[in-house]
Amino acid sequence: MASQSSLFEEYAAYHRDRRNLICHEIGIPLIVLAIIALLRPVVVVPGAGNLASLEVGATIAYYIVVFGRTQLTAVVIAAIGLAVLYYAAAYIAWPWAIAVFVAGWVFQFVGHAYEGKSPAFLTNLLHLLVGPLWVASHLVPRSASSSSAR
Repeated sequence: MASQSSLFEEYAAYHRDRRNLICHEIGIPLIVLAIIALLRPVVVVPGAGNLASLEVGATIAYYIVVFGRTQLTAVVIAAIGLAVLYYAAAYIAWPWAIAVFVAGWVFQFVGHAYEGKSPAFLTNLLHLLVGPLWVASHLVPRSASSSSAR
């Protein structure tokens, strides 16, 4: 498994242009919201959980295991953000979730057009999980975050 610093450094190398950063700060939460909204209706255990709750829980667990020691504040912010998106997703019908998903990817690809580079996940699929945490890391004051997160 790649180290947290190498994942963040690789991801950051694809996201240097400020316009791309802004597009990702909008697009990634939209994509995550849409995925959660589409997975919420899928019941895994009747009365106990849906596929979205498992996905959110597994993502938070991944963040804690891989990034918890060096990006703890970002992990907490990401966990709170995922929880907020999980509850907001309950109010989004599937046609709107698909529209939000597409809009999120439009932001992503517009950002990469500004950047002049292809998306990071094309070289490492783990970057699909790193993206939301990376966005959360931008909400951490610089003194509380490591330099590799920026």
